Amino acid sequence: MTDFASTRNLHRGLTRASYHRVMRTLFAGLALATMLLASVAAAAPGAAPEYVRKTSGPVLSLAADGDRAAFIVEGRVKECWSVMVWQPTRRRIHRLQSAAACESNDGPNRRGLPTVALAGTRAAWLWITGGNNLETIISSATVARPKPVWLAYGAASDGVAGTFVRRPVGDGPLLAFTSEMHCHPDYAGVVCPPGREPGDITEATVWRVGGSGRCSSPVSSGPVRCSVVAKADGELSVLAVDAGRIAARTESGVRLLTGGGRLLREFPVRASAAKLSGNRIAVRTADAVEVYGADSGDRLDRLSVPKAVRLEDLDRDILVTAWGGAVTLRRLGDGSTTRIGAGRSGLAQLERPGLFVASARRVTFMPMREVLRRLSG
Repeated sequence: MTDFASTRNLHRGLTRASYHRVMRTLFAGLALATMLLASVAAAAPGAAPEYVRKTSGPVLSLAADGDRAAFIVEGRVKECWSVMVWQPTRRRIHRLQSAAACESNDGPNRRGLPTVALAGTRAAWLWITGGNNLETIISSATVARPKPVWLAYGAASDGVAGTFVRRPVGDGPLLAFTSEMHCHPDYAGVVCPPGREPGDITEATVWRVGGSGRCSSPVSSGPVRCSVVAKADGELSVLAVDAGRIAARTESGVRLLTGGGRLLREFPVRASAAKLSGNRIAVRTADAVEVYGADSGDRLDRLSVPKAVRLEDLDRDILVTAWGGAVTLRRLGDGSTTRIGAGRSGLAQLERPGLFVASARRVTFMPMREVLRRLSG
């Protein structure tokens, strides 16, 4: 005869076990359903995948051309950094300069943040070093030839008198930069001419990579050659390039040149930054971002913005700015906007294939169809 209490206890045990099995199955099903819903959402019409490249340190500078981005990543030693070129849709990464060699030598005496440019498969970057003399150097490498060479070199006594090279800018086959001379009465060989103040720019040369000449300085190295685009006896600082044209800041405004140096137009506006795309040029003034017709010279738009807002890029009719932990894209035609979180020091570059954003320790790429979907949302 079976003991009734034992039978009841066995039944309760089976019930508890069945209950836990059912609950585990339910939770697993819910998790699977959640993943399936996420997959369906990602594959929904109009959506596009986002590509992410994590970095070992903060991203200090970002440039893009077509489907590639070049960026500089800070190493464990802050004075050391790596330069990389990334093709997200092809899942390719090319390291042109490594922070490891610098770190193993305790790091050079570098001063100031480096900046990078990209023109096709060629990257160029400005870095600053020196002791009593401030040295400004542009190095360059390509995906096919990743060993860096010097393009340009400048040396200025106490960082105030002498030669400087300025940040390179690239687009397609055109990579351009400026070298300039600053005068000061206290230094032999760089005495200011009549009418010039200490620290003024007395000579400036715009260079482009390519041609038969030496690139800017006797200490430039390697097989890369350069050509002189234009000269001035005052400021002529390259700000932007696009479709074979160069926008350069002068003492009175912005000058638009061809890659061969022919003057296309003068814009009488003092700009701290500029971006050029097709028949538009955007400039960052003291209190606004202004957009002009590159052909007509007419002002097409003006956006009053706080001083902290950075002009990041312009692609066709889409203006890109950054401020306060977000990148803002604005369509000039209808004013539609979208904002993308990018961290405190977010950087952005917009190209025909899509949007590159650098934030903290990652670079992301958003295909253009997703950018347009968000602007239309």
